[in-house]
Amino acid sequence: MKSKIILLSLCIAACFSSQAQVRLDPFYPYSKWTFGLGVGYSELYGDLSQSNSQPVIHAHLDRNANEWVNYGLEVQHGAVAAYEPQNHWTSGLSVNNQYTAASLNAKVCLGELFNHPTNFFTKTIFGIYVGVGAGYMFNNLSNVTLKFKHQDVADITTYSPSSIKTTSNNAYIPFIAGINLHLTRRVMFNVNYEFCYAFSDYVDGYNFPAPVAHNQYNDMFSVLSFGLDFYVGKIGGKRNSNYRTRHN
Repeated sequence: MKSKIILLSLCIAACFSSQAQVRLDPFYPYSKWTFGLGVGYSELYGDLSQSNSQPVIHAHLDRNANEWVNYGLEVQHGAVAAYEPQNHWTSGLSVNNQYTAASLNAKVCLGELFNHPTNFFTKTIFGIYVGVGAGYMFNNLSNVTLKFKHQDVADITTYSPSSIKTTSNNAYIPFIAGINLHLTRRVMFNVNYEFCYAFSDYVDGYNFPAPVAHNQYNDMFSVLSFGLDFYVGKIGGKRNSNYRTRHN
């Protein structure tokens, strides 16, 4: 009986030791799906010269095709805003765009270039990724000055609603970079940056010709966010087949 108790105790200790190893070595987890939530702020690069940072929230669901590549759907809701202070050609302009957007994105995990993280530096950069996508946004603009005069020494122009919109929709391309820092085998802290090129000059409501427009091309905006990503479903190992066999 004593030997059986000792054997049972050793088995229990081994189980706890194995689980502890799983928790203490979080850099090889892998799951087919990742779900994430984040909050951040936006910057607008449009016709008006001064961006006004606004809050943005987003959620995404990614399919991890393999250790290198994932693709998925992201939904954003928030605002972009800008203003033009009183100057030689206007008494002041502003815009606030409460938008909702969705995009299909693909990302490449650059951290996989390392065989496995062995020190603080490689552990920190293991979750680095870059990506690109295709999106569509629905704009709802407010605080738009519908009619005003632009005046300088050479020209006086009256802008009317024909060159200003209070609602619009447009496609955009997000260019993505970020990093996932593992907190546990299932949970990651995420820092994500997206620079978005819009196929429209009306994200800020205005479409001014040069040299009036601060940005003479289509509007652009960026979103820097912080959040949590979660592996969904069964978690297995990466790269190291012995690790995968022991802990699946």
